[in-house]
Amino acid sequence: MKLADFKDAMDMWRTPERIVFITSVDSDGKPAIITVGWKMRSSFNPPSFAIAVRQDSHMHHCIKTSREFVVAVPGADLSKESLVCGLRLKEGEDKFEKCSFETISGNYISSPLIRDCIANFECKVVGHLDSGDHTIFNGEVLASWVSAKNELKNLLVINSDKGYTLLAETESYKIGIIK
Repeated sequence: MKLADFKDAMDMWRTPERIVFITSVDSDGKPAIITVGWKMRSSFNPPSFAIAVRQDSHMHHCIKTSREFVVAVPGADLSKESLVCGLRLKEGEDKFEKCSFETISGNYISSPLIRDCIANFECKVVGHLDSGDHTIFNGEVLASWVSAKNELKNLLVINSDKGYTLLAETESYKIGIIK
């Protein structure tokens, strides 16, 4: 072992990383969506997810005020859309429209489900923790949804290692699946 810069150490470990979409609604009920890599299951009983969201983001405001979010699991067919939803768009641009997402209503919350995703989880916020420049929101799963597209592989942030199929990329991110 040798002492290393944080970024260098993270570069050894951060990929592959599964990604998901998070949807919520603003105070006017308008839907918002982002791509998130920082998420985890946080409880079996009740079933819960924790997600980390930048405090200076529109999504942070949406979740903080609505106290709800959806975790939507994209498959390989949504690789380009995962990059679009990971960007900050110009004011007035709509990521749902730009990605041609078909949304459906859930049973318990206002945040939209994404029909094209492998799975969707309706979550109500039951706690949060400020953590530096992000907030960790803990959401209890109220309903789980699955798609007929369950044969699709989950999307990952990948690197150049063997064993992955690259599907889409930007200067900062490579999105792919396990071969």
